[in-house]
Amino acid sequence: MRHYDCKNYINLDCEKGMCALCKAIVPIDGENSNACPKFKPADKCSNCKNFSKPDKYGIGICTGLEKENWTYSSMNACTCSGYEAR
Repeated sequence: MRHYDCKNYINLDCEKGMCALCKAIVPIDGENSNACPKFKPADKCSNCKNFSKPDKYGIGICTGLEKENWTYSSMNACTCSGYEAR
């Protein structure tokens, strides 16, 4: 897992973010992007019980809302009413 996949990650721009716990600037990917021991999975579609059948691009099916539809696995689900952590 990467910093970007953590609930404590705050996005700053297209290259970096900040850890909400230690206030350190961290890269989105590449060198030093591995998550720390305090990693907590972010609310993303890929971490939801209602997400299934992702293809090679990470596009899968959401069954947690009124109408079944496709979604990206990396989509932020922090405000989704159908989100249920796995």
